Amino acid sequence: AVGLAIHRRAAVSVLMPYADRLRTLGLWYCQLWAESLGKGGRGTTPLAARGPADQHSLLQLFLDGPADKWFTVVIADTASDGPRVPATLADAVGLGHLGGRTIGDVVAAQAAATVETLIARGRPTRVLRIDAPRAETLGALFMHFMLETIIAGHLLAVNPFDQPAVEEGKTRTRARLDRP
Repeated sequence: AVGLAIHRRAAVSVLMPYADRLRTLGLWYCQLWAESLGKGGRGTTPLAARGPADQHSLLQLFLDGPADKWFTVVIADTASDGPRVPATLADAVGLGHLGGRTIGDVVAAQAAATVETLIARGRPTRVLRIDAPRAETLGALFMHFMLETIIAGHLLAVNPFDQPAVEEGKTRTRARLDRP
């Protein structure tokens, strides 16, 4: 992360989970990364993206916009999950390739294709594969990102355990509320 920021000018860290049950993981990551590392003119900007939901919006920017981002794609094993698309319905709307597939199959294909496309476009990309968003798996992801943040803080020479700018805002808020 720090090496990409310094050597490739990748100032934006994108976390993109491909599982609806992980939709808030990106929000948590943004809070952790920004609050811990955005100090003294240092740090990178975290951005949460949601798997298939952002497939046709943010992905356009990620692939064809500024090359100032690095990507962490979290892929849950979704193959065969969810309802199947009836072949007759898929054929009727001109999407025969979806016939007999589950929603999980489609999400798994989108995740793999997104990773392939990011890499083909030269975007720094890492993939974290999980079996399912269970408590143990989420705990491991949380620990991974917390340890990564602590190490990045060390490399950036910032204290990842304080929040001086946030405290300034709290102090000013309190002063305003204390006025008659």
